[in-house]
Amino acid sequence: MDKLRVGVIGVGRMAEICHLPILGKLPQIQLVAFCDTSEENLAARGDEYGVDRRYSDHHDLFDNEQLEAVCIFVPPFAHTDAEIIAAESGIPVFVEKPPALSMEKAHEINAAIAKAGVISAVGFNRRYAKSSEVARERLAGRPLVQALIHRLHGSKAAAYWWMVEELSGGAFVENTIHAVDLLRYLGAEYTSVSAREVTRRDKTDELDIPLSQCVTYTLAGGGLANITTCTALQGGGHSEFLVVADGSLYDFAGTRLQVDGEQVAEDGEKRADYRGEFATFFDAVIAGDPERVRSPYSDGIKSLAAALGAVASAKNGGVEIDLTKPPYAVQEMA
Repeated sequence: MDKLRVGVIGVGRMAEICHLPILGKLPQIQLVAFCDTSEENLAARGDEYGVDRRYSDHHDLFDNEQLEAVCIFVPPFAHTDAEIIAAESGIPVFVEKPPALSMEKAHEINAAIAKAGVISAVGFNRRYAKSSEVARERLAGRPLVQALIHRLHGSKAAAYWWMVEELSGGAFVENTIHAVDLLRYLGAEYTSVSAREVTRRDKTDELDIPLSQCVTYTLAGGGLANITTCTALQGGGHSEFLVVADGSLYDFAGTRLQVDGEQVAEDGEKRADYRGEFATFFDAVIAGDPERVRSPYSDGIKSLAAALGAVASAKNGGVEIDLTKPPYAVQEMA
């Protein structure tokens, strides 16, 4: 069988250390074209993976390449029209999270993908971890009573845009959205949100993301979820993910899942979840079966809505926001 011809838009730091080493080894695809606004990134990644077709503008890439799938690994602020062009060209699209920085843009892209009927995926890799799979099976049909999640880390980042809220959405949208999405994958349905934040006193043009954010979601089954993000550490980090359901405590301790203190699952080798999400997406494209994808764009933006709703609440003094109404509600599209 011929390999899928795949283009990659965005070959920066994360693509270098995570995405491309995986894509470069998948047997079902061929990397045929790279696009990046950095000539240095293009030269380095192109040389490393033997990709001679290089573009600094994604419009030129779509105009000149016959792609069978495209991966979009751009920063949050750079989601403009690449997904829409791909969809209108009939090209299946994989988008790294967060898929947009506004619900207006997310709805626009979602409509284009739905109209074109192309297979899509958002990069919520934790859905493909073994611990997540086992927990989802065990929690099926069991209402979540309480979730306690925190992600504590620093403000230093390899990319300049991560530390600027206008460009990244802040740590909750850019990073903690993984936890927001994983809880949804385990069965939570967010109905409303209220949040507060602490801004940093020493804000600059280069660093203005909130110091701390505490978010409370109400769940459709009557439960609550508390998710906290902090960027105040000078080094290191710590995270916890606890869920109470059906009288049991589910503890996602690192790469393991414990239920009432007993280990019931352990993730595979490092970045197996990333390999799983990419392989699944391309296999779905080859088979023409969108049902294989665990986080299609239409579902991924529901997690985005929950994250953006939390930020909006925090910016407005903790006002409760109804996530079942526009602009946060995501309609299923034919």
